[in-house]
Amino acid sequence: FFNNRISGSVDYYYRKTTDLINTATVATGSNFRNQGTSNIGSLKNSGVEMSLTVRPIRSKNWNWEITANATYNKNEITELTGESAIVMTGGIAAGNGNLCQAHSVGHPANSFYVFQQVYDAAGKPLEGIYVDRNGDGKITDDDRYFYKSPAAPWTAGLSSRLQYKNWDLGFSLRASFDNYVFNDAQAGYVNVEKRYDSSFNYLQNITPSTLANGWVTYDHVLSDYFVQNASFLKCDNITLGYTFENLFGNNIYKGFSGRIYLAATNVFTITKYDGIDPEVSGGIDNYIYPRPFTMQLGLSLNF
Repeated sequence: FFNNRISGSVDYYYRKTTDLINTATVATGSNFRNQGTSNIGSLKNSGVEMSLTVRPIRSKNWNWEITANATYNKNEITELTGESAIVMTGGIAAGNGNLCQAHSVGHPANSFYVFQQVYDAAGKPLEGIYVDRNGDGKITDDDRYFYKSPAAPWTAGLSSRLQYKNWDLGFSLRASFDNYVFNDAQAGYVNVEKRYDSSFNYLQNITPSTLANGWVTYDHVLSDYFVQNASFLKCDNITLGYTFENLFGNNIYKGFSGRIYLAATNVFTITKYDGIDPEVSGGIDNYIYPRPFTMQLGLSLNF
């Protein structure tokens, strides 16, 4: 539109994936163990992708281009084969042999499968006190429920490049909305009484929430308390550059051209997530190595 001042696109997609591979329960006596790797089912992804590019300034000396995009995706398991309607996955380090995620028809893949936490009047989570969701008067695995997904339904991006004569300034932002993370690092320190490691003879650090909550075991970490909203806005990079031509040129030699630039990456992250980084692959934060902030000075030459 308007002589290419505004351009964009909208795409709708639908994809069905079959013969998914995962570890699932098998019939007794059919294998050397009660689990095996199998083609267990199907899932579908559907959504909309939108992009918009605006060029508000185009002149001899000034050029400005802004690009925004957004994606909505719905992920849902449509079929599971085997003996169980729920296939457990998502091993965590906290506790012993705990699995905090599950696949089930009608839910997103790798959905969190946890107990519903009970809190006191001050908002403090009560250790081992869960909601009796099936109303049978006791707390068992039947009271676990599907709670949130590690995959964000909405993601978005924004980039800008402003050019004045030979100077250019650009940045890119990226956002994720309603992606959830199981804070395994926090759950691993939940026991306030076990802070002395007899193997190495030292006192371990704890998180502030550990002291505030006062839990004394690792027996109740499969709680939706540790499933935390990890929505974020990140500035991936900012770059300032200068392009030159005919440097050291004369009547005999045309000189050379190039560009000098200063770039910063992983500039900032805005999030309410308690962990180090809200962008966690698979949805389980088990001591992710922090992404560093870096600065780079570069020079490219064309002879």
